[in-house]
Amino acid sequence: MKIRYDSPFWERMSKLYSIIVLNFLWVLFSLPIITVGPSTVALHRCMFQVINGEEINVIGEFYQYFKLNFKRNMLTGIIVVGFGVLLLSSQHFYLEVANQTSQMIYYFYLFLSVLFVLFLVYVFPVLGLFEGSLLELFRTSLFLAIKYLPMSILMVVIDCLIIYLCQMMIPLALISVALIVFVNCRIFLWCQAAKKEGKQSLSI
Repeated sequence: MKIRYDSPFWERMSKLYSIIVLNFLWVLFSLPIITVGPSTVALHRCMFQVINGEEINVIGEFYQYFKLNFKRNMLTGIIVVGFGVLLLSSQHFYLEVANQTSQMIYYFYLFLSVLFVLFLVYVFPVLGLFEGSLLELFRTSLFLAIKYLPMSILMVVIDCLIIYLCQMMIPLALISVALIVFVNCRIFLWCQAAKKEGKQSLSI
């Protein structure tokens, strides 16, 4: 029996292999912590190509995207990680202030946290796909998160589900970051394709 390597099964195995390799590369290139920005952008860029079925040298492509706009992406990573740590560490402070003054202060903190999580879903893909100043790209990320709010919420919910499953299934945790990025990129491309089809059907 002749094995067909272009069959759907082997295509899925190829994507799984790419996800595993990309997760390993992301961990490796993020070890200095300050390089988490460039490595996350590279992960998204490569994942879009994997989903689109492009034949790529995963290691070579990842390294090329890692070097591209390195300083800008590194600064973004530092800002995002720093702000995220600040939000987490200040939760008790906002809760104490809210108990002494008004609960609206804590609600504001929750709103800011949710907005940050939605922004987080888009900022690294935007850095990989668009050019511009850091402020412009941040605005674009926030704009997309709000404009496509149902899709943004769906991605966050699925991401949380993956994180929860990773705590129960250790092997899954070994590819957790790449799996989250794969799902987010898949949903994003699926929604974009659906919108294009909708516009074409309206024009007929």
